[in-house]
Amino acid sequence: MKEGAKNTTVHVKTDPKFEKWAENSFCPNALPPPDTWSSRPLLFRKAAYVHKIPSSVMSPAWGRFEEVKEDKYLAFKKTCPGEACQGSLAINTNVFDFESEYFKGKAILRLPSEDTKKYFEGKNRKSSMLIQGKFKKKIGFRDVYTGQEFCHPVKSPGYLVTKAALAVFKTLSPSMEANIIAENNKEMIPNETYFMSPLAGTASVIQVTDEKNKPPLNSTIRILEDLSALGGDFEESLKKYPDMEKRIAWRRKYFQKIKNLEKFEFDTSEIWTFDFYNDKLLMDSLELAILGKRFDLTKYLAGQPLRIMSKIRDSENYLWNFELWHERQTESWKETKPDIKVVTHPKKKLEFTGKET
Repeated sequence: MKEGAKNTTVHVKTDPKFEKWAENSFCPNALPPPDTWSSRPLLFRKAAYVHKIPSSVMSPAWGRFEEVKEDKYLAFKKTCPGEACQGSLAINTNVFDFESEYFKGKAILRLPSEDTKKYFEGKNRKSSMLIQGKFKKKIGFRDVYTGQEFCHPVKSPGYLVTKAALAVFKTLSPSMEANIIAENNKEMIPNETYFMSPLAGTASVIQVTDEKNKPPLNSTIRILEDLSALGGDFEESLKKYPDMEKRIAWRRKYFQKIKNLEKFEFDTSEIWTFDFYNDKLLMDSLELAILGKRFDLTKYLAGQPLRIMSKIRDSENYLWNFELWHERQTESWKETKPDIKVVTHPKKKLEFTGKET
């Protein structure tokens, strides 16, 4: 490895059979060293090419290690220009700003901890991603999706596990569109492994307000389901379904129908707040709890991050796109190392200064 890369990057464990697809896509095989991660053993960060990051939070580690023929060593090669490179975001207590071509707002990732105890208490939830902001362009509900996409095929955990996992996600969103390509598939097409569903019918909770009445994002807040700003049935739903869980169930069922999605747009004048939570995906360890077992997702991601994202249907245009990595995915991880709890390091919180575009 050439001088300068040794102490600034760490290799991602990858599978050689996927390398030719990863090279032509957005998957890095190099990350900042884990001792710089704000929430080690997790690395939570914005995806390159979607969010531009101020220089104060830049990291040199976004790119790929590629073979240099003349010296037969791996040299670090940046694959993102200027401020598109980035570093780690703290979780649980860190509300951060972000902006894309289509959305501008704030977000916070919350996992079970002392800081977030009041939010998770009494609820069967393992994670929560709060996102709040304004749409910069009017977009129809039919065209905004959320879910997972991968730059190359995933490793297959077996037919039964794959079927069970998809069933879990299908329960969350019956209108989900999925295309799972495993490593034994003869045709491996970059970015063609995904499962996506309409944002309006998938988000756990949605609250629409004006600027004055927007809820504050923090470690413990539980936002209220309220789409009365849409008028009609949604205004009536507050009276018809005073129980919030029933109101959420009604909204999610309503937006499983394409004809209903086509009636509405995400307005640019309102503040939209989304909570995405679930009880199967253990983000603190990157495991999936199904069939009475816990499955290590890092084994099947094959050198790819888990994504928290939203995008425009049938395009490469994102509203937001965040990555979540675990230290087990790097070559610095020792299998004999004891479990490390996810903690927030106040001294390592990153201050976001400057303008993001």
